[in-house]
Amino acid sequence: MLETIIVILICLVFGFSGYWFSRGKVTTLQEYIVARNSIGAPLSTATFVATGMGAWILFAPVETTINFGLIALIGYAVGGASPLIAFWFLGPRLRLIMPNGNTLAEYIGKRFGGLAGVIILIVMVFYMFVFLSAELTAIGQTIRIVAPNIHILMVVSIIGLVTTAYTSYGGLRASILTDGIQFLIICPLILVLFVATIYSLGNPMEIVNNVNLYAGDKLDLRNQSGIATGVALIVAVLSANLFHQGYWQRIFSARNDRDLKMSLGISSVLVMPIIMIAGSFGIMALSVSETFTGVPSVAMFDLIQKQLPGIVGILVIILAIALVMSSMDTLLNGIVSLAIPAFSVVKNNNTVLYLSRMLTVGVVLPAIFIASREFSVLYMFFIADLVAAAFIVPVFTGMYSKYTKGWMVVVAGLSGIVGSLTFFPKSDWSGVVFDVLRLGKDPSLMNSFLSSLIIAGILVIILGKIDRFIFKTMPYDFDILSK
Repeated sequence: MLETIIVILICLVFGFSGYWFSRGKVTTLQEYIVARNSIGAPLSTATFVATGMGAWILFAPVETTINFGLIALIGYAVGGASPLIAFWFLGPRLRLIMPNGNTLAEYIGKRFGGLAGVIILIVMVFYMFVFLSAELTAIGQTIRIVAPNIHILMVVSIIGLVTTAYTSYGGLRASILTDGIQFLIICPLILVLFVATIYSLGNPMEIVNNVNLYAGDKLDLRNQSGIATGVALIVAVLSANLFHQGYWQRIFSARNDRDLKMSLGISSVLVMPIIMIAGSFGIMALSVSETFTGVPSVAMFDLIQKQLPGIVGILVIILAIALVMSSMDTLLNGIVSLAIPAFSVVKNNNTVLYLSRMLTVGVVLPAIFIASREFSVLYMFFIADLVAAAFIVPVFTGMYSKYTKGWMVVVAGLSGIVGSLTFFPKSDWSGVVFDVLRLGKDPSLMNSFLSSLIIAGILVIILGKIDRFIFKTMPYDFDILSK
């Protein structure tokens, strides 16, 4: 009963904050999806960190560390920072060539045209909806571990509907301002849990010695499976997040390029230790027994429950809710912003704003249902990441090259996907998806993601050269975007 009351109170605090900060400030569609040139560096830093740090950091880094070791966790941390580093270059470029833009999908549609725009839009919506469902699934499982008497459907419904309420009312502005509060909660809480757990186990040196005794290979930075997993995670996280609309909305919301670059630089530095601290619970879990018999993904909660007082469970609930709401409101508003062009037939902006708010509610309901079923979304994430990896070089080459055309993006991207399937695992890891030559090769996420990235990248460059020097077609005029 106490845990239920805590969940409701925390949600209401964030919900009321989102409503209060955006009250009377969102009267147009433009204000709903883009708080253009209005966010300074400190808040911009907080919202970039909070956007990427969802409830997944309580599960995925720990599981990665236990299964593949420290080197894989380092790859995960670098992967978490890599999109922010990429945005440091790509963000100012898009603000320059398309100063009145709203979404990445809008840029892609105007830059490359029909088919390429539709394909990338599907990729973005699919990835963000999977992310949304995964976040709700993760928070449901977190609360259930800490408070077994709470039903998962009730948890995801409360959190999902409260987040939807303030997001549908306040739009992007509510999302960004609540991110600031959630950032101030997330960083201290995860640090407190980290230090308290280390103290309960003795000291860092004792933990390292025990891991070396029980599972020394997990600390070996030359662990081949760990290196391969780390590389795959860097490419996967970078690829997917470059198509995360929530980040691009915040790029347009930064006050100027100086504030944008400053906030992205600081955010990239902060994200890495947060992921490393979260994943270190996997190292600590390996230090307490000769054989780890628990479920890797929930090792953090198992460790905290065994090593720390029961009252700490409340801190875990607060941390988990702050994490999930900080990413969930971003995903909701981001998905809705991608759908805005579909409302272009409606001439009344107030009507479009109303439809956008209703769509926010419509998006969260199926996500709540999926979360309540507790499906595994990991394989779906890998699929979305793979598709994104095939399109990042073709799409973002077009920000700089006048000779990259829409048909090149489609051909290069689809070729990268087909090539990568010769290494991509089946859902049961029994083999590869596309073993056309019957080679019987073992699946490899690293080879799959790198193939997708390299094949598509090389092909789009070759096609651009052929189009420029052989067919000599007209180069694209970037002035079209600025208008």
